Amino acid sequence: MQKLIRTATLIFFSLLLILGTVLFLVTDSEPAIRKDVDITHAHIDRIKQIFDNHRNHIYPGELGTAKIASEDVDTTLNYLTYLFTKGNAQVQITGQHAQIHLSIPLSMGTTTIFLNLEANFIEAESFPFLQSIKISHFQLPTFLVAKIFPKLAQWLISNIPEIQLAFSALQQVRISSSGIDIVYRWQGGLFDRLNKTLAMGLPLVNKQELDRFYRYHLILTNLTLSKSKPISLSQLLIPVMRLASEQSAKGNAIEENRAAILMTSLHILGISLKTLFPETANWPKQQKYRVTLDGREDFAKHFMLSATITAYSDTKLSDAIGLYKEIEDSRSGSGFSFNDIAADRAGTKFGEKAIENHISALKIQNKLSSGLDDTDLMPAWLDLPEFLTEAAFKERFGDINTPSYLQLVDKIEQRIANLAIFH
Repeated sequence: MQKLIRTATLIFFSLLLILGTVLFLVTDSEPAIRKDVDITHAHIDRIKQIFDNHRNHIYPGELGTAKIASEDVDTTLNYLTYLFTKGNAQVQITGQHAQIHLSIPLSMGTTTIFLNLEANFIEAESFPFLQSIKISHFQLPTFLVAKIFPKLAQWLISNIPEIQLAFSALQQVRISSSGIDIVYRWQGGLFDRLNKTLAMGLPLVNKQELDRFYRYHLILTNLTLSKSKPISLSQLLIPVMRLASEQSAKGNAIEENRAAILMTSLHILGISLKTLFPETANWPKQQKYRVTLDGREDFAKHFMLSATITAYSDTKLSDAIGLYKEIEDSRSGSGFSFNDIAADRAGTKFGEKAIENHISALKIQNKLSSGLDDTDLMPAWLDLPEFLTEAAFKERFGDINTPSYLQLVDKIEQRIANLAIFH
């Protein structure tokens, strides 16, 4: 018996030694890539232009080519890497060659180590060819890259519906010095089918998450049943966040807040749940009603949409989308409005604090459960400029980098910081 124990102990420590050696070989104490995560309204604008051009001008069965600039490829990959791993990424495109660097932090107790990867792609007949992969200082053998990774890619395409759907339209990917060209054959209803497939395959939409959604959908539906007069956002959020507080006593406060924010947003925006989550088709029907924040419907929508984007992604994307919308409004809509920016930023702060950590999530729940009103959610805004055309905005502020613009945004941020909800 003692011999068996000694043998098992020896095997255990041998495995630990092997694991430690592997980690030593493939990780580093410092990231190879360290850069800011920068996503702006300009990136949102370019992405939307690509989407609109191809949605509106390419007909089913036709070939289309989406040209994505090197800068946008780099920015997008870096943002996604940060969002999902808190790491960084860099894409360098020269001629017909693309080099991708990833630095992903790994927590080892009180120590953080980094998985640094380098992948090299070269132009091929249909799709870029994976030429080499390096993990830290360890170069993967050529035969492994040539045989294993293509099989892995094929397995992913065959077994993940959303990837399979996207690849069914994909014809060619070309690398050039200006960026990446994606050639596809447009399929009628592709976006609808892709949206449906993505919604059904989202990792967060499991039974537990659907149960959360149902709780908040039900309370929102009951609260708004036969409501003819507008409801204030604070009036709506108080019972919703009280429910979140009750559920957090036996669950996850952050996930409860995410579900509460998402369901409230979908109700306020009038977006049908089954559009995003087909499993909800038999749930009680959403009621049509008006929700205001400090007396305005648009503020409630700005606030909750920004809160949702932040709760499910981060503040950078939320701020970029909010600013993009105001710039678009200055060109062809109602005009650039700093009070809309105030509602956006207040919603962003709300979403950030609602999921920042467990203590912050509980604090937001308790603050709203105690009974706040709209002025505790929305900063003072009557003195803020609104309805500015593009010409009027440029005459008064120049652009979004001038001291006069930044000073006004700082003023808005300070007012938000002083709101009761955040203290």
